[in-house]
Amino acid sequence: MDMSKSRILLAAILVAAIGLFFYFQPAPDRSVESAELAVESKALYKALAGGEKAAYLDRVVAVTGAVKGVDGQTVMLRPGIACRMEGEFTAPRAGETITVKGRVLGYDDMFGEVQLDFGVIE
Repeated sequence: MDMSKSRILLAAILVAAIGLFFYFQPAPDRSVESAELAVESKALYKALAGGEKAAYLDRVVAVTGAVKGVDGQTVMLRPGIACRMEGEFTAPRAGETITVKGRVLGYDDMFGEVQLDFGVIE
């Protein structure tokens, strides 16, 4: 094998090793991070429905609002915030005011709701 082929092979092995390292690295657990912002559910809904995504997108926030309902691992806050909860949790009652900490995924136009994941009740 000449020198240029061995360099290309070495570079390809190095790129593959770096790629595998990043691929198998675990994702950060957002449920243990501190909230960057505290916001009322109505204000968060209004901002994201109005297109103000830059201030909230992919940030961990503490959202306070009235519970609309619970469906499995999802807690719905009024007026339309779907919080996908992390792990085991005690389901709140409809009408109860709670604070949920979670990462903002964005606004879903089809369902007309703000979506959060890694949610934990504070």
